[in-house]
Amino acid sequence: MKVWISILTSMVFCLSLFANKENNRLYLKPKTIIGVGEVRLSEFTNWKGNWNPIVFRNVKAPIIISPESLTDTITTLYSKEFGVETSFEVMGKEGILLPRTSNASKKELEDSLWKALSLSNQNGLGEMGENFRIQSEKESFPIISGTSPVWRSLGRSLHPGKRLFPLDFYFEGKLVHSESIPFLIEEKKKAYFTTKEIPAKTVLTENDVELRSFFSADSFREFTEENPVGKTALNGFLPDTAIEKKQVRTLHTIERGQEVELVYTTGNLLLKIKTRALSSGNQGEEIPLLNLATQKTIKARVQNEGVCLLEER
Repeated sequence: MKVWISILTSMVFCLSLFANKENNRLYLKPKTIIGVGEVRLSEFTNWKGNWNPIVFRNVKAPIIISPESLTDTITTLYSKEFGVETSFEVMGKEGILLPRTSNASKKELEDSLWKALSLSNQNGLGEMGENFRIQSEKESFPIISGTSPVWRSLGRSLHPGKRLFPLDFYFEGKLVHSESIPFLIEEKKKAYFTTKEIPAKTVLTENDVELRSFFSADSFREFTEENPVGKTALNGFLPDTAIEKKQVRTLHTIERGQEVELVYTTGNLLLKIKTRALSSGNQGEEIPLLNLATQKTIKARVQNEGVCLLEER
């Protein structure tokens, strides 16, 4: 009984193959990524027949397949399994199987890229963490066994931010595959940080700020490395906040170009004259003013915001 079942099964497969000669045609894919274990015919061709043989097992290195060699292989497999010969037509050009049978860890990726970056950088990068540090956004990455991985498009300088680094895989001197891996690049910077909460319009003192080093992936924000003591906070700050250049400025009671009311007293007489400040100044300082009526320059002392006092000589 078992013999008859085996014969009938073979006949069904043979009939399905011979029913339409075009069913014996298959297309070889140019490149196929495979894993560990068995590799069936349908994985690297467009084969959709009921018969789907195991062609390779436990591939440890890339395999180059020609249409002619694949034709011979599957013809032999079919003959062995069913005891009859049939013809197959494999179309397409040369194909390659690329086995992913191992993984690079996060640290291995970071160390490998850092070494390549250090060699390509014109100024040298020093040790990891000295001026820059990189961080892979993948915990691990599958490596194509039997190939030589090479980092590409590294550039001659490094900038902070998120970036994709292409990793090329070479087999027998030829590029066979390429993938991009995301990394976060951070640059070591110095900036003044607030030591406590700072309200807006506060003139900063030594107790309000301190200089710190930190790593940042932001290449657009300009932090102030110049001591901001004596400058005014244009907006409020929370404690432990890095101060940007645009967030502080030296403000004066009267700013250059500002319209100023000049006050002059003599006896019981009070005179007020419209002028324009020719330089900036704080309360108590003497600054030059332009008399808008006579276009003459007068020196007066800053009294308060928008007001200067002309003293008797």
